[in-house]
Amino acid sequence: MANTFFGLNIATTGLYAANTGLTVSANNASNETTKGYSRQTVSQEATRALRVYQRYGAVGTGTEVTAITRNRDAYYDTKYWKNQSKYGEYNSKNYYMLELEDFFNDSDESGFSVEFQNIFSAIEDLRKTPESVEGRTAVVNYADSFIKYMEQIKTNLMLEQEDINAEINDNVDKINSITQEIATLNKQINVVELAGANANELRDKRELLLDELSEIVEIDTKEITYDNGKTEFYVTTAGKSLVNNYDYFALKVETRAEQADSDDAVGLYNIKWSYGETFDPIAQNVHGKLYALLEVRDGNNGEPEVGNKNSKAIDYKGVPYYVDEVNKFLETFTAKFNEIQAQGQDLNGDSGANTPIFVKSANGVYSVNKEILDNPNKLCTTKSIAQGTAAYDLLDDMMDFKNAKIYEGGTAIEYLNSMVTEIGIDTKRAGSLETNYLNIQKTIQNQRLSVMGVDADEEAMNLVKYKEAYDLSAQIISIMNQIYDKLINQTGL
Repeated sequence: MANTFFGLNIATTGLYAANTGLTVSANNASNETTKGYSRQTVSQEATRALRVYQRYGAVGTGTEVTAITRNRDAYYDTKYWKNQSKYGEYNSKNYYMLELEDFFNDSDESGFSVEFQNIFSAIEDLRKTPESVEGRTAVVNYADSFIKYMEQIKTNLMLEQEDINAEINDNVDKINSITQEIATLNKQINVVELAGANANELRDKRELLLDELSEIVEIDTKEITYDNGKTEFYVTTAGKSLVNNYDYFALKVETRAEQADSDDAVGLYNIKWSYGETFDPIAQNVHGKLYALLEVRDGNNGEPEVGNKNSKAIDYKGVPYYVDEVNKFLETFTAKFNEIQAQGQDLNGDSGANTPIFVKSANGVYSVNKEILDNPNKLCTTKSIAQGTAAYDLLDDMMDFKNAKIYEGGTAIEYLNSMVTEIGIDTKRAGSLETNYLNIQKTIQNQRLSVMGVDADEEAMNLVKYKEAYDLSAQIISIMNQIYDKLINQTGL
């Protein structure tokens, strides 16, 4: 049978269990605002009863804490990670499309419409005094200003492409950093759990990293648990392994040997696995930030560059598409002005065919011919100077050109406005989808928090519950102490 002092042992187990409960509740309360923390609970059960040779047969031996477990639902985690990939994609698209929209910003006070109109207002003024050097200078300078404005848009697009390229590199580095840390955590988790404990905090840290990773690139996870408690954890993307339990597979960026588009910035990256195989999120339909960055950086609206074997069809209106649209406009605009100029003679009687108004450099940059900038008298206003310096028949042709529907069936302003409209539609779509996926993210996160989140009121109740349990066990010890005092010190006196 149990010895005389057995009651003291039982009360001691109650003290220990209540103290553990108090500790866990205090830990929960202190981590109420800790990102990624999963609420922990104490699993407690009665210890094995002691067999005694009495009518009642057995006597309880107290209680014990069997485990400290975290509250987490893997189903909600998986839902969250799938949504994060979509959110990351449209968050990045919205950010960069807003920048594209700013480049094409047009208003009544400034923008391409004003710059364009200034040219034809100056031509209209020149018609009044075609021989005027001042009027010719105004036309040439406004033309120069407009061309520089359009070239600045191209420059801004190229700079954005370079920024996106740098962010692609940063995200590849981030993926490698995260996957390496996950592989390390897998090992640490097994060290702890093979010793019989639960690696709650380590698992929380791993899932927080997966939250971050899933925003960059779409992932799948798998965990295998063996009978001895050992686990193996895998992370894959596009069917390729990012983390294979204790090992991780790095990605790298590699500078393109050849440009995918002749107007691309120099030094754009392709992504590869460290073992050499290409990783192409767009071709492999792997959503996330990387997917968005590559689409905006390389998107050509599904129209690869003719004659360029390195150009691939990417069905998104990204930087290359809008650079090509600006170039198409400038090609038509400058060619028409040069065609009119070639039909006339300048103030000196020289043919305009030898002095085009606009020129294009070897690297595709349009500008006003320096000869005309330096000497506006070379601007032709008439087909024949024999008609007199006041003749302005070519200026009439230039004015007619203003509203000519030669830009893919529309006028110059209609063509330019259509670009702004396209950007606006794509930006609005990206913004709407970003908002949608953000709302879904909040919904799923609330579902996760309903399981893993710390509730201050609940923990306060737990603190009271465990305190009372602790006080009761302490009271038992106090009573047992009185009994032992009576038994040992006062019996027989």
